[in-house]
Amino acid sequence: MGREARLIIEGSPCNVNYFDRNLLTVKQAVEQGLVYCQNRRACEESKTFCTLKYGLEVAKYVIKGSTLKKEIYEFLDVPFIDEKFWDSENGWEFLQIKGKALALRAVERFANTVLLNDNKSAFPICEKCSGIELEERVLDSIHEDPESLSGSGKTRERFEQYCPTCDPKPRGKIINEDPAKEIAEEMKIFGPREKE
Repeated sequence: MGREARLIIEGSPCNVNYFDRNLLTVKQAVEQGLVYCQNRRACEESKTFCTLKYGLEVAKYVIKGSTLKKEIYEFLDVPFIDEKFWDSENGWEFLQIKGKALALRAVERFANTVLLNDNKSAFPICEKCSGIELEERVLDSIHEDPESLSGSGKTRERFEQYCPTCDPKPRGKIINEDPAKEIAEEMKIFGPREKE
């Protein structure tokens, strides 16, 4: 059994202990009373964002029918993604983190906690910073003449993984291809044309 949707949609990590895996319903939360976040005072005094608050927001969209992966990609576009965030893996110990990949991983982790999912990331983990790696769709422009900047308008699609903290965002390239070589490759696949 998962958590009651209303507990996720109407709750706040400031006064609901989503780390308690036995807390499933609004009724239980009311009986338990408000459980204030251990980091409440430091959070209010600093101008630091909170991965728990944004992880809950992501979980709300998942409850309403979105996917966790889609919401993490959307969170990448928030204007404050490069700022410091408070983070906790247990609700008792808090630390400040900085870096897009770390913030995304922490938000995803808390959304999983709220949704009672396992905490395995849906993304590969960056070996340099331990944040998540994303996948970017890249279009390469195919040019037939290396001397010219003109092409046929053909593109080649590829997907490239990158860490939003450690790596630049992947971009398309210009690929020079000889059209005669392409025709020769097609002939190998389809064989020579029969005479009419």
